[in-house]
Amino acid sequence: MPQYLADIKQTEFFLTDSEAHHACAVARHKEGDEIRVFDGAGKQFMGRIDKIQKKFVRGTLLSPCPVRKVGLNLTLAFVPNSRIGLEEVLDKGTQLGVSTFLPLISQRSEYDVLKKFDGKNDRWQQIMISACKQCDTPFVPRILPPEKFTQAVTSQEPSLLAYEAEYTHTLAWGAQQLKHPASLRVYVGPAGGWTDEEVALARANGILPVTLGVNILRAETACIAVAAKLL
Repeated sequence: MPQYLADIKQTEFFLTDSEAHHACAVARHKEGDEIRVFDGAGKQFMGRIDKIQKKFVRGTLLSPCPVRKVGLNLTLAFVPNSRIGLEEVLDKGTQLGVSTFLPLISQRSEYDVLKKFDGKNDRWQQIMISACKQCDTPFVPRILPPEKFTQAVTSQEPSLLAYEAEYTHTLAWGAQQLKHPASLRVYVGPAGGWTDEEVALARANGILPVTLGVNILRAETACIAVAAKLL
């Protein structure tokens, strides 16, 4: 059953704009139909449509749905290589259960993630919402404003660095060294990899370099591999 992103109050829900249009014009729901709604923050309910107007739906909450949550709050801090690549990471990462995305700017960045950021951010939100609907999760990830790598590594959050020149220490080893924290940040570099200076800076801030496996992966594949291995 499809689910719709809703404004959920104590006993009611409201669909507006594109969500209302999809429920009524595309899925052709009518007053009295039961649908599933979610708020993006972990709440998911079965509800009944009571009133349909143009781009507006009001309904009554009937019963909460059982919700499963991944066991790790994973922040994927990655350097996007292209618009298509970034959107692929958002889509697949959301489906896998990433909690937070942090686009980075590094010395070898090729994609200007800051250009027209407001418009991009709206599109990114829609990509993540669509992914939530696809995999039936009520948790829409956060996407943080882009940061320079040099600034991001000063975060005090337990962190690992995916590094192609590390051959021994794995993600599992890194998580163990950090005592399996409830929240973890993993840095994934651009197509050209991290510079020696960036790796040294990460180490200086207590970030552990780890390998993702024998093969060198595309940057987007590396992001998906991190999420799949940890979640």
